[in-house]
Amino acid sequence: MTVTTAEFEALTPIPYSQARAQMRTGDILLFHSSGLGSALIEYATHSLWCHAGFVWNVEHIDRVLLLESVDTYGVRSMSLSNKINGSTASPKPYPGKLLLARHQDFPHPAPAADVRKMTGFAIDRLGFPYSTEELARVAERIAAGMAGISVRSQLDPTRAYICSEYVAKSYEAMGLTLAPDKAGYIAPADIANDPKVFAVCAICPDPAPSAVA
Repeated sequence: MTVTTAEFEALTPIPYSQARAQMRTGDILLFHSSGLGSALIEYATHSLWCHAGFVWNVEHIDRVLLLESVDTYGVRSMSLSNKINGSTASPKPYPGKLLLARHQDFPHPAPAADVRKMTGFAIDRLGFPYSTEELARVAERIAAGMAGISVRSQLDPTRAYICSEYVAKSYEAMGLTLAPDKAGYIAPADIANDPKVFAVCAICPDPAPSAVA
């Protein structure tokens, strides 16, 4: 199905508190940002998206967690509400665009054994570094492609991950494949372009509480 920029832009964003009820474990979060590094990724991949993570809905503690790999921290888990709405430690809400997407082959309800495989893989890699080496290889592949040069080497992360690889490898742990590009790499754009990934909703931060007079 894929998620095109036009399809996303046609969606009316809904506040996180409303979107939360629709979130399932394994749902994919795609992020757009206007920072320089983000803009370069988006430009180079001809996409709106610079970052990806996925949802773990931990119902027995009533928390929705975001699992992601970011350049400043590496692989981490955090409350999705803190990521989108901000927190006391980092009060600013997320400043960019955000899409909740879903893979059509992700089972619902998902068997507990499958969820354990995916989340077990993801949790076991908390603290692993962000893979600047593999990001450089992705950049090399993109630059070569723009110059009309074919680069055949593929990524095989085992000790460090860029964001989209972390999502793809977590999916792979439970037997699902997110389609890479023709060279075998996977960027946030490739997740959006996967024919089995579709849009659930666009998300925006919740309105800030009104100040008390």
